[in-house]
Amino acid sequence: MSREYDAKGRIPAGWQWPELNLPEPEQPEQAAFRLRHEPEPLAPEQEPEAEMAPEPLTAEALEAIRQAAYEEGHAEGKEQGLAEGREEGRLKGMQEGHEAGLQQGLEQGLADGEAQMQALLERWNTLTEQLQAPLATIDHTVEQSLVIMAMELARNLLKAEATTSPKLLLATVQEALQALPHHEGTLTFYLHAEDMAMLQARYDEAAQAKRGWEFVAEPGLERGELRLNTAMSQLDVSMASRIDELMANFIKANWNRFHDTDAG
Repeated sequence: MSREYDAKGRIPAGWQWPELNLPEPEQPEQAAFRLRHEPEPLAPEQEPEAEMAPEPLTAEALEAIRQAAYEEGHAEGKEQGLAEGREEGRLKGMQEGHEAGLQQGLEQGLADGEAQMQALLERWNTLTEQLQAPLATIDHTVEQSLVIMAMELARNLLKAEATTSPKLLLATVQEALQALPHHEGTLTFYLHAEDMAMLQARYDEAAQAKRGWEFVAEPGLERGELRLNTAMSQLDVSMASRIDELMANFIKANWNRFHDTDAG
């Protein structure tokens, strides 16, 4: 309501102030209760940002991607190739080293054997040249050297023959069987393991059973040596003793011939 003034600017009589319905002041307890129960104002929704469209790949970018993939594949392939190459080289080196070692050992063994035989032949030639002189000039020392040399050479030759050919071993077996008295029951052959393998190749299990033979490897025997056992007897056939016997007969025969020549 507006106020009207009289001509003198005074408030007319009977005028009252209008009533103002102001709210009562809020108590602190009421304000705290209202804050606890009124929902918090929602935050204004933000408009989603517009997504950036991917830039199209250029030829340079495609070439860079291709080059990076090529280099990565090349590096992996190189590393794998190096690893496989190292392993293959290691295996090949071991095989070649093994073969070279076998070949070197064989060559060294042949060379050593050839050197020994050459030394023996040289000594033999020296003694043979001395034998061309009159027998009166040959003293006892030369005779002994000749005998020892001949026996040593014979042993080496027979030993080499025994390790390469079964003929000598079979001849030894036949000689032992002839010298063995008649027997009944099992006849056991004790001999070197390699000689036993040679006899087993000649006489299989059926042949052994038919003859009542049994082959036993004896570590203490050398190639060409044989021991036969029966229930009643035992016979030793030694290659060394056979050589000594042959050489003794040879010396005896030649000694008599030499003396017969001197007497004539």
